[in-house]
Amino acid sequence: MKPKKAAQIVSWLVMVSAILLLLSYFDVVDKPLALPPDPEQYEQTEAADTKSEGSLPTGAASHSEQTEDTSAQTDETESTAETEETAPLKPLVFTNIDSNLITTDGSRLRIWPEKSSLPSIGLPEVQLPLQLNPEKPLQGAVVILDPGHGGSDIGESWQGESEEETLLEKTINLQIAVKIQEELVKQGAEVRMTRASDERHSYFYIMAYTADMMLQRYANDAKQAGYDPEPLESLRLLMQDVIRINSGTVDSGGRGIFNSIGTPANLKLIYDIENHYKDTVFLSVHLDASEKAEDKGVHVRYMSNEYIQSMNNSYAAGTDALSHAPNYNAYDSAQRERFASLLESSLTGQDPGMRSNQKAVFEDDLAVLRLNNVTSAQLTCGFLSNAEDRSRLTSTEGQEAIARGVANAMLQYYSAAP
Repeated sequence: MKPKKAAQIVSWLVMVSAILLLLSYFDVVDKPLALPPDPEQYEQTEAADTKSEGSLPTGAASHSEQTEDTSAQTDETESTAETEETAPLKPLVFTNIDSNLITTDGSRLRIWPEKSSLPSIGLPEVQLPLQLNPEKPLQGAVVILDPGHGGSDIGESWQGESEEETLLEKTINLQIAVKIQEELVKQGAEVRMTRASDERHSYFYIMAYTADMMLQRYANDAKQAGYDPEPLESLRLLMQDVIRINSGTVDSGGRGIFNSIGTPANLKLIYDIENHYKDTVFLSVHLDASEKAEDKGVHVRYMSNEYIQSMNNSYAAGTDALSHAPNYNAYDSAQRERFASLLESSLTGQDPGMRSNQKAVFEDDLAVLRLNNVTSAQLTCGFLSNAEDRSRLTSTEGQEAIARGVANAMLQYYSAAP
């Protein structure tokens, strides 16, 4: 083809294209190159509240495709949406929280009925084992990770020959917890850290943080089920006060409803909500030290239902038991012990050098274990006073080995039936 002829053809095609684009702009003809809607934008538009009457998701239909039937369907859909938005939420009513109905001889604390105070509102049961995803085996797991101590509370310490050789538990706890977090997230878990920097939090802050997280979750789930979560707001305010005050002293108010012997009715309700979510665990990370250089290795503390009750009864000794709140009676002792045992066996399986020369898994009275009702344990990763442990605890390789051991314990915990 001659160059002059080719140029004429190109010019003619450009002119025709320009005319078609101009006509399509005014909707005289269909758009020749209309793109499909962005799926993410479409989903966001569908999920958003209607901003104006007659609005449609971007790209859902062109103006020329909107018929009278489509307009009628749109009006009906909008009318239904408005009805759903204005439909009143059903009241959320809790039961089994009247301590006056519980009697005792006064020698020991009364005991709450094991039956939950939560109403049956159609929420799905969050149970174990989780459905595993081969690529993200811990997907669906929720882990509250507590790096012990922080700020002015340094925990244990070790001093070498020079000032530069000072080791503080609070610092190493956070380093190990970050490694654990990275490993768990890599495997798909949702991880919440009670601290991510050198901050000091009271035990009651940590328990209020855990409770508030679970209250938010239950409130959202209840609202999705059509129930008004307003009764939970007062409990959230109580938790936020404890978090804000952040003190363990009695006169500060920082203990809030946790400052009691036994379990008051509103705290029972929180524990029942925490008990609903079996996909959540609490792990507090610590170190130890001893005057005996041979003391070494990992040990794990937990608290059973019976142990917590016995501790509360010991606190009430010499007083009228009827003057205190009843003991809570629905801690999952078997799961707590199982979780603690899995942590110890998994870590020592990862590195036999982590094996303790003492009893490795045992019950102990710790506020962070007693004042919550998710499966919980305190993991002591080793002794700063032991040279072998100290080397592991302060090295990247050692901290990563601990993280792998914890992740493996979590995988076993979540993937097998109780």
